[in-house]
Amino acid sequence: MPATKKKSKKKVERETVTPINKTIPDNELREFVGKVPGLLKIDSVNVNNDKWRINVWTEEFKDERVVPSFTIVKSFYVKYDDGVIYDETIKPSTNPNTNVFK
Repeated sequence: MPATKKKSKKKVERETVTPINKTIPDNELREFVGKVPGLLKIDSVNVNNDKWRINVWTEEFKDERVVPSFTIVKSFYVKYDDGVIYDETIKPSTNPNTNVFK
């Protein structure tokens, strides 16, 4: 039987990752979203360079529940560039008979 060589393990150095700290300022988010009854928070998450997902959360208290319910009532896919928010959300079709896969 031939002698087996031990493979030497190479030490892999961990690469430091710097988190993305970019945000859309709150005042610009509130202006873009507008008035929302029961507003809890507005999330903005950077998804690709200058593209963002904005989710609008509400809090609703109901008599039959002990805890409030939290719901995303609006969601946008936007481009944020030089302090301007451009809405790039795909609007739903108004024609229910439209076949997306044609």
